[in-house]
Amino acid sequence: MIATFSRSAALAALALSLAAVFWATFAVVARRGGWRWRFVLLAASLGAAGASALVFRGAEPAGDAATPSRLARLVPVPGTWALTDSGSIVPVGVPFDPQPNQDIPERFESRVIAVGNAESTANCHGWVFVEGRYWIPTESVDTILEENGYILIDHPEAGDLIVYRDHDGRPLHTGIVKAVGDNGFVLVESKWGQCGVFWHTPIDQAFGDEIEYWHAARDGHSLHLSRRSGPSGPPRPSGKAAG
Repeated sequence: MIATFSRSAALAALALSLAAVFWATFAVVARRGGWRWRFVLLAASLGAAGASALVFRGAEPAGDAATPSRLARLVPVPGTWALTDSGSIVPVGVPFDPQPNQDIPERFESRVIAVGNAESTANCHGWVFVEGRYWIPTESVDTILEENGYILIDHPEAGDLIVYRDHDGRPLHTGIVKAVGDNGFVLVESKWGQCGVFWHTPIDQAFGDEIEYWHAARDGHSLHLSRRSGPSGPPRPSGKAAG
């Protein structure tokens, strides 16, 4: 599944903040009297209603594995970042409209093995790069590949990264090579949107046929996670990210 931080999600987060301010004003004014305060109360009420409406207009379904190219609207996680080995910030988020417990397309039911429960805490990129804790927007994948020392390879080994792209080169899906065998056999483990984690061959998936394998001489694929409160940004990592 593709995930991106969209203008709608940013507006939704702003609207939620505005709604909180408006309703706080509502509560204060309600305790006071006078026609001036009643006028402020009415304005605050209308503002809160408008902000709430903006949130719902900006919301879109997060999609499913049957339509993997559909964008999932993400809301950033306050005070939390992921960092590449070079120190670039990779935003992490949660789906604006979670839709857990989805089913995979029927045509794959006899061709894949479920190894993880369906839930909405992470997309495929978040499952690979932040241990399934958050969603990562698809725009960050190439930055991770470049700054964490990945190299493109033809013959993968267990533990290597698999990337599926669309015809414009945008990463659609990521997973991890679980095993390799004779005659070019490759077994992949990946998270299918909100449908769970599966073992499958590279071609038995709903995300496309533009396939790449990547290898990095580092301990695992995990980024460094930083959690901070306040206005300051995340610290730069002192070494390689933990695997």
